[in-house]
Amino acid sequence: MALDASIGIGEEAEYGSAATAITGYEGKADSWKVAREFIESVGFRAGMQTARADRRNIINMGGEGELEVDILDVGAADLLRAAFDRYTFSDSVDGVRTHVFETAATMDSPSFTAQMVRPTAEGTPVAYRHVGCMAKEFTLSAEVENPVTVTVGFDFQDVAHTRVPGEQIAPQYPEGGRPYDWSRTAITLNRGGVSVGVDAGKFELTGDRGLKTDRRFLRGTALKKRPVRAAVPTYEGTMEGEFTDASVPLYEDFLSGAVLGLRVDLEGLTPHTSLSVECPAIQFTGESPEASVDDVTTMNLPFRILDPGAGGAAIKVTYTEPVPGWVPPNEG
Repeated sequence: MALDASIGIGEEAEYGSAATAITGYEGKADSWKVAREFIESVGFRAGMQTARADRRNIINMGGEGELEVDILDVGAADLLRAAFDRYTFSDSVDGVRTHVFETAATMDSPSFTAQMVRPTAEGTPVAYRHVGCMAKEFTLSAEVENPVTVTVGFDFQDVAHTRVPGEQIAPQYPEGGRPYDWSRTAITLNRGGVSVGVDAGKFELTGDRGLKTDRRFLRGTALKKRPVRAAVPTYEGTMEGEFTDASVPLYEDFLSGAVLGLRVDLEGLTPHTSLSVECPAIQFTGESPEASVDDVTTMNLPFRILDPGAGGAAIKVTYTEPVPGWVPPNEG
């Protein structure tokens, strides 16, 4: 394990312009990979054994990477902002910041710089700074006996690396913060105006933001332009649990094509922290319960998240945390 490895992201002032500050995240894996393409010229030539060394041009194609983390109840706002179209926040008089992230018809999320520091075997930190990072997909998942995780997949425009300590950005980590976990996660469905709890052992929500990331042109550079939305986004999910008397109506909702509301609530251990996911319109896309010879009957309920209409968000995430550095007025 590379104990000195680190990863963080910071908002860019404009696409492809490196950020000067980054928020550190405790990533689970290093999947940030640069891509190169070779332009090769081959034609008739006497005595040619194979493609010539002086007939190949290497082209910078940017790359891709994922940031997978356990969601902490403090400091997750930048990563969530990258994944959603619209963002607002407000601070209360008692020092609580409420972040609201929503899907929308237009994409207003900024680009980010992602710095991945990889130490050599000798302990030298090498910082790889990826610029023009745009979130193209995300996954939020919760499962019994596990922390709640989020994975955001990025496309990036370019990357540069350095071993010079003064050229590396020190990541800023939140003060405190505890991971959200399965024991403080609750799922409810709105069926005809009535809230019904769901005993799921596993929950997952995914989003494909419909971005066109290969915007390259004959403009004297291989660097691509900022991704834009080119397809209808797709938001889906699934719940897995026991097949009980209470879940029979959910199977019937699948058969009838009923549109339900979904809410997931997570309670943080740090004071004044919470996370909620609201989807006003979902529709189950399957499936029949499955009996077993060595376990109780189970049911998997995949679903599609739909546009609720009237300008409402298909997905709304509310994340509350203490205002960084806040001091009560009588102590200031």
